[in-house]
Amino acid sequence: MSTTQTKFTAVVFDLDGTLVDSSEDIAAAMNEALSSHGDHRVTVRQVADALGGGPRALVEQCLRVAGLPVTAPIVDDVLRTYSERYRANPARKTRLIDTAAAVLAELDARGIQLGVCTNKRTLIAHAVLDALGLGKIIGAVIGSDATDGPKPDPRHLTDTIAALGAPSTVLYVGDTDIDRDTAAAAGIRYAHVSWGHPDIDADFRLDSFDDLLALI
Repeated sequence: MSTTQTKFTAVVFDLDGTLVDSSEDIAAAMNEALSSHGDHRVTVRQVADALGGGPRALVEQCLRVAGLPVTAPIVDDVLRTYSERYRANPARKTRLIDTAAAVLAELDARGIQLGVCTNKRTLIAHAVLDALGLGKIIGAVIGSDATDGPKPDPRHLTDTIAALGAPSTVLYVGDTDIDRDTAAAAGIRYAHVSWGHPDIDADFRLDSFDDLLALI
């Protein structure tokens, strides 16, 4: 399909749970951080369900699940240790979801601009994308620390679009209600992946990354 036929000139992706499954690496780092507060652990599934709101929100939810008090000193301590551990090993077991590698390569070949809008820290997001071989084709990566308004604030998405050079027609792909709300507030069309949180209203639904090619 030529670029003159495309409905969208750029696609921006959420990262965790949409483009990559990072829950094992995040759970490993989180459990190391929780261990200093007793025999408390979270499962990979519990971590996956808690992703989307950024590092502090993740820590707070994991503390609740682990049965620990969600107080500022404990949150700060666990967040600091978790961040150190995760930064050291951000992609040991992280994998691309579905046919993401092939589909993103095809979109890049078609001249579609690609971006990532994530509540993960920007440097860690770059490290994950580089480890999985996507670093060279993603034109903009904006983490929660690189915007004045992290998701669900629409500025996070509009900042990512601006970093791509403000393409005319953009599709945002995500897996949570946070992603849906961010896109709606920014006035951007939204595609929801079926492997994400269920029952999310969206302009489009993707049962596979291959479905994305039909939209472009």
